[in-house]
Amino acid sequence: MKFEKKLLENHQVEITVEADEEQFKKSKGKAAREISKESKIPGFRPGKAPYDVVQRIYGEDYIDERAVELIINELYPQILEEADIKPYGPGKLEDIIEKNPPKFKLSIPLEPVVELADYKTLKMPYKLPKISEKDIEAVLKNLQTNYATAEEVDRATESGDLVSAVINAELTKPEEDQDAQILKDTPHQVILGENTEEEQFPFKGFSDKLIGMLKGEEKEFTHKYPKDSEFEHLQGKDVKFKVRLENVKKLIKPDLDDEFAKTLGLEDLKTVKESIKLQLETEKRNEYDNEYYDNLLDKLVKKSVVKYPPLALEDEINDVLSNYESNLAKQNLDLDTYLKINTREKEDFIEKDIKPAAKKRLEHALVMDEVSRVEKIELDQVELQQEYTRSFMQMQSAPDFHKLQKQFTTQKLANVTVMQAASRLMNLKTLEKLKAYASGEVEAESKEAAEPVSEPALEAAKTEKPAVEESETQRINQIKF
Repeated sequence: MKFEKKLLENHQVEITVEADEEQFKKSKGKAAREISKESKIPGFRPGKAPYDVVQRIYGEDYIDERAVELIINELYPQILEEADIKPYGPGKLEDIIEKNPPKFKLSIPLEPVVELADYKTLKMPYKLPKISEKDIEAVLKNLQTNYATAEEVDRATESGDLVSAVINAELTKPEEDQDAQILKDTPHQVILGENTEEEQFPFKGFSDKLIGMLKGEEKEFTHKYPKDSEFEHLQGKDVKFKVRLENVKKLIKPDLDDEFAKTLGLEDLKTVKESIKLQLETEKRNEYDNEYYDNLLDKLVKKSVVKYPPLALEDEINDVLSNYESNLAKQNLDLDTYLKINTREKEDFIEKDIKPAAKKRLEHALVMDEVSRVEKIELDQVELQQEYTRSFMQMQSAPDFHKLQKQFTTQKLANVTVMQAASRLMNLKTLEKLKAYASGEVEAESKEAAEPVSEPALEAAKTEKPAVEESETQRINQIKF
């Protein structure tokens, strides 16, 4: 066997292989026997028909093609060893240059390679945002609203009322072949005048348009969506709304006192505020950590050299797309419906939304792996056992756990959980190490050297991370506590 090796720009290697005549002759005999086994040739048992009989029935060209396939499969491990190739995945036959003796060309994806920048010199201050009294009061207000009673009234709507409406909406100037209808007889419930961060459907400030209306009244108005609207298909477009008010209810809110605290299962209002503060601090930490680590990894990737073959990115794209479809399924949507709602083509969606997210996730993961290798980060068995127990209990409480039990054995589920727990812990320790350098903390072996990071902070590097935003859904004021 002779071969020529050529490195390609896309982190693949091209191998041109030439087999010798004796090798090809043996492969042709083996190919004829395999063809005979697969076929029913009159007068012969499977695999026992002579070469000339197989040749007469199937032709020399077919035997040659099968022989080339056999040679490639036989020589492939030898090619990898002699050419000193560490493949990421299986090679691909690009061309059969000659058949007798065989000469063919393969492209083989190489294992990803990371040339790390000096991550110890990357600087990024770590400053957790503080929780203010205003933040606590906002949650208390939501709780008060959540525990309010609704009393139907026969008057014009006022700020603070809970109303039900039916919405129709259409584009004023639809593009060619575009369906003008956006919403058709869509039910919507909202508290008027709240203008919370959660009120994005159908647009922020929509509820103000309903103030002063009477039950049964209809109202029409036009809204122009900003160019940065989260509804991509409506960016910069005018939409005409027609709203019919179905119901008006006055909200009677409870007093914020110790008695109200007891309805929440807590001792007094002071304890409620302390609980709210603790929850907000956790949420703020998680949100800040996610952004902090995401930006830090972005900087490190930008300064490093990260090489990987197209196949690695294709695998990541498929995984991100699969995760996205799973998230849609939880909202009772499928990808085709989502794309239709947003007037998107699948190829365009994958290229502009899924591919960038997959590329970022892949590069973050590769850089993280290299940092953990360089830093020789190891797992503590006690921590791993605790993380495994927590993960498995969380999995058991998931609504689709019974489906997993049907698909996998208990042992396989346990193995998967262990691998995921180990991955999360490795990511956590690696992120803590990067943070210790970037924030200027003194590196130490003790756990106190770096501030603990909550599990959601790993979202920037976890493979389970949702890579694109959730689909648009109607949202009524959600109470957090």
